[in-house]
Parts: sequence; structure tokens; C-alpha cells
Amino acid sequence: MAAAIAVSSPNPTILQNLIAIRDSSSGFFGGTLSGFSFQLKSRSRKRDISTLVVASSSAAGDITRSSKSDSGRFYLNFTGFPFPLGPFLNRRTIRTEVVKGRIWLFEQEQALGFSSVSTNIRMTVIKLKSGGLWVHAPIAPTKECIQLVKELAAPVEYIILPTFAYEHKIFVGPFSRKFPRAQIWVAPRQWSWPLNLPLAFFGIFRAKTLIDEDLSTPWADEIEQKVLSSPEVGIGPYVEVAFYHKPSRTLLVTDAVIFVPRKPPECISKESLLASAKNGLAVKILSKGKEVPQEPVVDNPMNQQKGWERMVLQILFLGPSNLLEPNASFAQMSQKLIVSPIVKTLVFSKVPEKGLD
Repeated sequence: MAAAIAVSSPNPTILQNLIAIRDSSSGFFGGTLSGFSFQLKSRSRKRDISTLVVASSSAAGDITRSSKSDSGRFYLNFTGFPFPLGPFLNRRTIRTEVVKGRIWLFEQEQALGFSSVSTNIRMTVIKLKSGGLWVHAPIAPTKECIQLVKELAAPVEYIILPTFAYEHKIFVGPFSRKFPRAQIWVAPRQWSWPLNLPLAFFGIFRAKTLIDEDLSTPWADEIEQKVLSSPEVGIGPYVEVAFYHKPSRTLLVTDAVIFVPRKPPECISKESLLASAKNGLAVKILSKGKEVPQEPVVDNPMNQQKGWERMVLQILFLGPSNLLEPNASFAQMSQKLIVSPIVKTLVFSKVPEKGLD
């Protein structure tokens, strides 16, 4: 899934596909606050976070779109075994400014191989006090994407790989070659499967390792970091680094917790949504003998929404049984802060003390 981000600001608002964290003195960006909340006990003396709020809206700040043409969106992405990641030739980038002049989100569609399952993959860019850019979880460096970064008119100083996950790792090398002066920092205990390949195989060279609560990083006075690293669960360890941007009270995580928006992210194409709404082979297999109608898929908002709901259930669950009519199950998972059932089963259930820590 995309990297989740939490933002708090002096003015109240609701952010699409974001996790929002506030303390007793802060609010949100413009609009009526509605969402899911619960008390969060702070373990740090440096701040007093009292409420965690999840919210959604159709507008998440100033959204920048380039021209509707495919110019600048070409990216040959052939990742091969164990699963190829699409789109294979064309990736649209959406840039959203969520903290004025300070934090931007860049999103692209990412598809699972030749299936009809897609999600949004997110890169977060923070402008540091130095004037340079700190890039979290790079996405495919298409000409469009790089142009949107350069429009921020600041040098890229640091490129961060916050996880071991293959779907984020594959873009770090190509992205870093566009900004050769930037330092690369990676989560510890990197591994890959089925072959445990070195970072150099992915085009990542001269990388420094992120250390738990490291106060010596060049950004330590602005951004704190915490490593979540489990023992091996299955084929390898789960490793993720969370970051807290102190000036904006912004929390960045990758897969540890997620927020599923009710409506599909703008970066996911209409064609992908409609393909998912079609009653294909996956729907027939997972319906377990139920009658599956073979009706043509009409291009309308209802079918686009059905396509998004099916995508989400297939991403979060191993073999969901309710793809035929996904609305009820989707409603239970959307518009709230959750741990992905796959991550909960494979990671947190086996090392619960790591999650609590």
C-alpha cells in the first residue's frame, strides 16, 4: 500500500487518504472534521499527542496535474519474478501540497502483475530548514514526476527507503540517478525473495543505514525516526522505519498502519477500476460456487466504485470470499485507521510486543 502520512496544522481540515494526528493545541486543514478517533498515549516527553483522528475528503490540498497527454509518463517497469508490478509502460503522477510550502505528496498507480488489482503508491517530499528536499519512499521517476519535483525549486538532499519492501525498493536506484548529489538512506536488515540480492542489484549504491532513534542524522533536529524490526516471520523479517516531522506534527509510516479512502485515489485509472469491476476469473474462483452473472461493465461511477472496493479487499486479504458484492466488507475497512489483516496475521500477531513498543 501507499505510505501513509499524518498531518496536523493550525487550521481545521480533512485530508483524503491521510492519517491525521493532532495534539490539544492543533487542528486540521479547512472543512468539517469527521472521522474515527481514539486516545493515544504519548511515550515522549517532547510532545503531548492526545488524539489520533482519521478523516477523509474529496480535496486534500492543492493538487497539481500535468497535461492530459501521456507525454512524460513513459516508464518501462519489468520487475519479473516473483510478481511483476504494473503499469508496465505508463505511469501518471499526481502531486498534492498538504502543508503550504513544506510537504507534498506524489502518487502513482501500482498494479499487481497482469491482474486487475491496483493501488496508489506514495512518495512524500518534505522541505527542510536547509532549503533542501527530503524524499520518503521514491516512486517511478518518469519525466512528469521529476518535473513536478523540480518545480519545487529546491535541491533533493536525501532519499529515504523506509522499508525492505520490494515494491518501494525498485524505484530508489532509478530515482537517485536523477539526483546524483543526494544521499541515500535505507531501512536496516534489507532482504529480498526468492533470492536475497544485494542493494547494488537494485541500483542502490553508497547507501547509509537508518538507525533507531538516531540523533546524528542530518535531519535529526526536524525529523525523528523509529525502527520497527521483527524477528523473521515466514521468509524474512518485517522492517519499517517511521518518521515524525516535528515542525508540522506529521507522522510518516509505510505499511504498519493504513487508511483506506472511501473513493478511489485519483491516480488509479478509470480503465483499471472498470477491469476490476468485471466478473473475471478471480471473482468466480473466490465466490465458491455462487452464481456469477456475466454482464457487460458499463462505465459509470457505481462500477468504478465497485472496482475500487474489490481492489482493496484483494490487497488486504488472502483470498477474500466476498468479491461478488464487496460493499459490506469494504465499509468495515474504509474510513478508519487499521492494520492490514495480512500484516496483522503475518507480523504483529507473531511479535505483539514489537507493535506495542
